[in-house]
Order: sequence, then structure tokens, then C-alpha cells
Amino acid sequence: MSDVEIEHSCELKQYKLTPCTSGLTCIKQCLADDLEPVCFEAFSTTGGLWRYTEVDEENKDPHSSIYKSVIINTSKENSTFSDFPVPPDWPYFMHNKFVAKFQLIPHIKFNTTVLNASILPDKRWNVRYVTKGEDETESVFDYVMVCTGHHRYPRLPKYKGMDKFKGIQIHSHFYREPTDFKNKRVVIVGCGNSGMDISVELSENASQAYICVRHGSLPWIVPRLVNGKPIDHLSSRFFTYWVPQFIQNYLTKYTSKSTIGPAPPGLEPKVEPSSHHPTMKTNFYERLSTGTLVVKPNISQLNEDGSIEFVDGTKIENIDAIIYATGYQIDFPFLDKDIFCDNDVLKDFDEEYKENLVWLYKRIFPPKYPNIAFIGLAQLIGAIFPLSEMQARYVTSLIKGYLPPHPPIPEMHKEIRDRQNYLQKVFYKAPRHTIEGYFYPDLDYLAKDLGCYPYPLQIIRKYGFSLYLKILFGIPCSIQ
Repeated sequence: MSDVEIEHSCELKQYKLTPCTSGLTCIKQCLADDLEPVCFEAFSTTGGLWRYTEVDEENKDPHSSIYKSVIINTSKENSTFSDFPVPPDWPYFMHNKFVAKFQLIPHIKFNTTVLNASILPDKRWNVRYVTKGEDETESVFDYVMVCTGHHRYPRLPKYKGMDKFKGIQIHSHFYREPTDFKNKRVVIVGCGNSGMDISVELSENASQAYICVRHGSLPWIVPRLVNGKPIDHLSSRFFTYWVPQFIQNYLTKYTSKSTIGPAPPGLEPKVEPSSHHPTMKTNFYERLSTGTLVVKPNISQLNEDGSIEFVDGTKIENIDAIIYATGYQIDFPFLDKDIFCDNDVLKDFDEEYKENLVWLYKRIFPPKYPNIAFIGLAQLIGAIFPLSEMQARYVTSLIKGYLPPHPPIPEMHKEIRDRQNYLQKVFYKAPRHTIEGYFYPDLDYLAKDLGCYPYPLQIIRKYGFSLYLKILFGIPCSIQ
């Protein structure tokens, strides 16, 4: 959890932040705006969700969901911060190792868990927390920034017989290495990036691996590299804003089929590439062709004898383990849920969709609580780090008075509702898509208010036409 404390006795302001990626960029931004950040981190290291952590007796429920082999799906250029380019000699796609610079560590209080944050009558926040080995403590703060992310609390499906099945049942959040399932018969439920990663790994270690496709068809699979370059290098401003959606979909389909191959008969994607989050696993079809990985439809029932029945009437026997790669529930146990989920407006949405629906103006601020901000609470088609940086800049600029106050609450409600209507129109309705977004549009939306949007005429007048061409057709990155 990240919070902000403002000292009333002087102009120096103190901020409390979580050192995951979003928390670290918030600390840095506070320092850049002459604010003194004080960060609460539940664990003993930085990195948050991106810090690999073993699941063991001492850490049965780790914050991190990273398994040992995970590699980021966005290129280093797409993931870079605006003033800290990733070194050119680093690989295109980075492993789950993390580096923190800008002397942020002195501002972090490690091994400290926030237990509760509640609003006081004077609109400040009372934060109750405990540091390992110390007594529980309370402090009052003027501003709160929540940077804990949305890949923390596993979301499990509801199947008949789950309570009777004798085999192992875990969420992918707790998966770490394929050797843990060596020579076992394993079913993986879900075919997003984690589900496909794990199923391919297990197909080379388990005696038999099955992947359960809950929606009856496979997603579009795209490669990391096209002609030797990361695929997200193609998503320029020109491509994003000027190429019609049907042409973008056609090019994605062509790229998928020409590099990875067509989907097996009967499993062809039923939706357009633009209507769901992309999946990257180039050797998935290869593993299907060997028979070591088998696709099954959605589960209808789990049985006590270790068998599983599917909606098409088929059945498999002697299953040792089930891994649910079924996403995450957005939750902040230290906050009253009404703070980030407005129950008065959520009733207008479908039951399943609103399970993961948060109600935030500009994807950051709850309309009724102007002095709390949620950073990085988005699932971008593109890198999340630049958006976290832009959101942090927006929040500190608002606190410093560089931006005007929020509009009236009805206007904020309208902005949130318009966005949700757009998301439901563009993406198929699913809990995972309630916080979906696109790289350039989401960054540009905030950049225009902050005054750092690269307007064509301004760029051309000041720097010349050649630079604007690089911005228009170049690699998408926050340095723009």
C-alpha cells in the first residue's frame, strides 16, 4: 500500500508508498516534485509482484505471482520509463529480475503491513499498520496512493465436486516450477498467457498435460518477434490512431497464422484479435501436435476418484493435479470496498462483469474520495510501467496544485460510465476486461492534461518534421 503524509508544519510533504513497480515510480515522482516519500512494504525486498518468491512453509501465500520461467510480454523499449531508457545491450524481453535506482531504498519501510485505512471526519486517512517484531501503530495522513496491483488475490472458478476431488488443486498464483509436477497427470484451466505458459512447461515434464478452454475456442496467439523485432514495435502512433480496426485485426490474424500456424480444427478463435487481451506462446501448437498437451473444453464436474468430466460429455481419469490459471480478483483488504466500488452504480452491470469492476475517475480516483489514488490498476495492451509513471505524475501534480481540482461528482461518474461502455463494446464481457486498455490512448489521455502530449505542430515547429515522423512511426515508448 502506498500512502502520502503531508506535514502541516512546513511545506515539505511526506508520502508513503509500496515498492512494487508502481510504488517505486511513485516514490521517484514524489522526490521529483519535492515531496518526501515514506514507503510501507510488507516484505523485505523491492519488486512487488515482479519479485520471484518461493512458496514454502514460511511463505505459504506470497504477494508475488511470478513463476521461475516468466518473461515479460512487452519489449524493453515499450516498458521503459520516460527519463530512464532501458540500456540498449539488454535483451528485448526481460526476465523477472528487478533493479531499483534513483536512491529510493532509504524511503522504504520494509516488513510493514498496512492493516486498515479509513477516512476520518476531517477527510484525512487513519492508517493502521504493523512492522515485523513491533507493536501495531496508527498514523494520520492527508493523501493515500495504493500501488499493490491487481495480481494478488486468485480468482477461482466454481465447479461441481471441487470440494470432493482428492488431487492437488492450486491457482497459478502458487505455481513455481514444472518439476513439482514431474510424471503427474495435470489439467490446466484457462488459456491466457499464464495458462499457456504453464501448460507448455508441464507438457515437457508431466506424464500428460491437458489445458481446459473454458470459452470453447482458443485465443489468438501472437509471436513475441516479427522479422526479428518485438511485435509491439509495430504499434506506432500511426498504426494505433490511423489504421482502421478491421485492418489491424486482419494484420494480426495474418501475422498469427503465418508465424505460428492455424489453430487446430474446431478450436479456431471465435472473436476478433482486438476484442481480448493478446496471448503469446509460439510453441503452443507444437506441443499440441506431440500429444503431450491435449485441449479439453470447460469442466462440468470433478469426481472424488480423480476423474474429471467435461461439458462435451468426455471424461479423463487419474488426474493428479489441477492448476487454475483463471485470473485474479481485484481487492484491497485494508480498504472498505465501497471506496473503490460504488455500489449505487454497479447495479447497472451484469453480475459476472461487476465482480471485478472498480469505479475510478481517470482510472485513478474514486469520485467520492478525492484524496486517495490507485496507481497501476489497469491491464494494458502494452506495458503498464509507463502508465504507472504517468498516473504518479498526475497525482503529484494534482496535490501540488499544477492541475485543477476534480470536476463535480456527476461528471466523474459519466466519464467512468462512458469508459466502461466503451470497454464492453470493444472487448467481450469478462471480469478480466473491466480494467483493460491500450498503451497510447491511456497515456495520451493523461498527458494532455499534464502538458506533455506530443502535439504535431508543436513538435514540428520546435524540432522539425523529421522528429515528428519518428514519433508518428517509431517504437511506442513513454519517452515520447
